[in-house]
Amino acid sequence: MSIARDLEHLGQLGSVIGCAEMTLLAGDHDPPIVVGNGSITVSSSTHFTYHLEGKPDDVGHALQSLRRLEADPFDGCLRSRLIVTTDHGEEINGGWTEPWVVSHNDLWTFAGEIEALSLIEEGQFEPGIESVYILPQSHQARTILRRFIGGETAGDASVDIEVLGSKIRIELDDDRDEFRIIASASDAMHPTLLENWVGEPLRILFGQPIYPRFVARRSRDRSMNWVRPSPLWNEATDHVALWQGPRQYIDRERFWLAYRRLLAHIARSDEFEAHRLTSLYEELMDAANGSRWVCALTYASKAEALLDILGLPGKPRIDLSEQERDKLTGEITAFRKFLGGWEGSDDIAEAAKRAVARLPQTSAAQALRALVAKGVVQQDHYNAWNRLRNRVMHGNLVSPFSSAKDDKLLLDLAGLCRALTWHLIDIEPDEIST
Repeated sequence: MSIARDLEHLGQLGSVIGCAEMTLLAGDHDPPIVVGNGSITVSSSTHFTYHLEGKPDDVGHALQSLRRLEADPFDGCLRSRLIVTTDHGEEINGGWTEPWVVSHNDLWTFAGEIEALSLIEEGQFEPGIESVYILPQSHQARTILRRFIGGETAGDASVDIEVLGSKIRIELDDDRDEFRIIASASDAMHPTLLENWVGEPLRILFGQPIYPRFVARRSRDRSMNWVRPSPLWNEATDHVALWQGPRQYIDRERFWLAYRRLLAHIARSDEFEAHRLTSLYEELMDAANGSRWVCALTYASKAEALLDILGLPGKPRIDLSEQERDKLTGEITAFRKFLGGWEGSDDIAEAAKRAVARLPQTSAAQALRALVAKGVVQQDHYNAWNRLRNRVMHGNLVSPFSSAKDDKLLLDLAGLCRALTWHLIDIEPDEIST
């Protein structure tokens, strides 16, 4: 049985969850703000709203606790927390909230939003995770996954892979508009992190805000289960996707190779928050809803960030031979000696020293030219970046209108970022879709 079936009644849009008891908590070890009853409404795929009625035992404590966030609005731990017992006896943690309150003599009404519901299940489990994602009916990702997960006909299908000792099964439930990832724990894949990691490659591959609706994190004696925010997909961000090109519907082996390598790269960083690579793709998703100038600015910046992840800028010049580097070092030494006898402005001398000190180091432009020479990056990709980079960074607007010339520049910038990502996960250049 999937965790989605167990939690389905808590995730249906528009449903109202009756709560026999609702407790609004203040700080750790503090008395609660109020205990009452009410309901939680599944208001969207990203938010829940709640309505609680009750009277605080200590009005002064309640008001002080509700206002403590005003002292430091950037400290999220100063928010309130909501825990409830439903009419069916389920004990649910609603997480952080900033409630508003209306008092009517003996009855106070508290209301607000929460982002997720969580509950704990006791038992015996194999350590690992299960994440269930909502799959839109009309998006191209559905066609791709249907072809790459066990066949082309509707219904249940699965594929099994292994990454860093974790055995991963990915299942498609076409009838329920869901796909599910089940992964075992390993030394490199702790469930606390794995529950987030398994979804990050999908955001990169499809260029969509793919977050699980239902999650189970399982240790040997308990399962922590969530109904989480799952944003709607937006076809306007499809150009961000790494997985695109003439073979995107047929190259099953390469798709799963990309997923495995992306997941391994993300896991090796051992970070709780999204990997930097994933965050760059998320920034592009946000930028896709802005102007063409914002897209160009973000793509150009992302290319430099990818070069930084690759570790190329700042290294000894890769476009020079060892003999040429030695010659350059000698010339810089001689120039600095010349500046030692300079009788002019100290500011000019210091500026000159800083400028020549950068000459032995690889710049972003030099790194890209070297990748062009290796066939990793296309010449048109580099030309687009070289043309737009300084223009957009220094406030020159990109044409807001579509044309063959201007569209090609943006498409080449996008192609550059895809090529650098493929290079990062070490897929050979001749495997790259154009």
